[in-house]
Amino acid sequence: MWQLVLLVILVFGVAFIYSNLGLGGGLLYVPILLSLAFTGEGAEDIAVPVSLTFTTATGLSATINHHRKGLVNFKLAGILITGALIGAVIGAFFNLNTSKQVFLAFFVTVIVIMGVKMLHDWRKNRRSEDENDDSMMTRGRTAASANGTLASGFLSGGLGIGGGLVNVPLMVYVLGRGTRKAIGTSSAMIVVTSIFGFFSYLWLKPSLAIDFNLIALLWPFVFVGAFVGSRWGLKKLKTRSVALIFILVMFIAAGKMTVDLMLGT
Repeated sequence: MWQLVLLVILVFGVAFIYSNLGLGGGLLYVPILLSLAFTGEGAEDIAVPVSLTFTTATGLSATINHHRKGLVNFKLAGILITGALIGAVIGAFFNLNTSKQVFLAFFVTVIVIMGVKMLHDWRKNRRSEDENDDSMMTRGRTAASANGTLASGFLSGGLGIGGGLVNVPLMVYVLGRGTRKAIGTSSAMIVVTSIFGFFSYLWLKPSLAIDFNLIALLWPFVFVGAFVGSRWGLKKLKTRSVALIFILVMFIAAGKMTVDLMLGT
C-alpha cells in the first residue's frame, strides 16, 4: 500500500512540474515505475509504454491550459508531428529489439550543446523569451524542423519521454517561437506522439503484459497534477524563470542518459 501511495504522490508531482515545460515527464516516470512498480527481466519494455500513457495525460492537461492563453500553435504542431510519429515507431522498435547506446551518446552531445547555447542566451538576454521572430518561419526552416522531430519521436517511443527536449529548442532556435508558445505547442505534439508510441508497442509486441489497472488508477492523478501545475505556472511563473527551469532539466536529462550509458542500460 505504501508503494501505491508513494507512486500517486510522485507521479502527481512530476506532472505538476513538467506540465510547465512542454515535457511529458517520462524522464522521471520511467525510473519511478521501475523502482516501485515493475522489476525483473523485461521491466523496461513495460515501464516505457505505461510512461507514455502518463506523458499523454501531462501533455493533454498542459495543452488545455496553454490553449486558453493562446499559447498553442496547432497548425505548426500538425506540420512538425509527422517526423515525430515516424520516430516514435522507430524508437519503440529499437527499445524492443536493439541497443540504444549509439543514439543516446549522440543525443547527450546534442542536448548539452543546446543547453549551453540556451543558458548563454538566457544570461545575456539575447532575446525576450516571449518574443516571436516571424522572419525565421521560412519553408526551409520548417521542413528542417519537421525532420528534426524524428529525434523527439525516437525519444518518446524508445525511452518513454514526451520529446519536448527536442521540440522546444527546435521551435525556439530554428523557428523563432517564444518560449511559452513553444512549450504549449510541444505539449500538443506530446499528446499525439505518446499515444502513437504506446500503440506502437502494442503492435510490435502484443504479448507485453501491460498493467492497464495501474494505468487506470494513476492516470487521473497525472492529469489533475498537470492541470493544476500548468494553470498555476501560467499565472505565477515568469517566462524567464520557466526558460531557466527548462535549461536545467535539459542538463539533468543529459546527466541521466550519461549514467545510463555508463551502466549499459
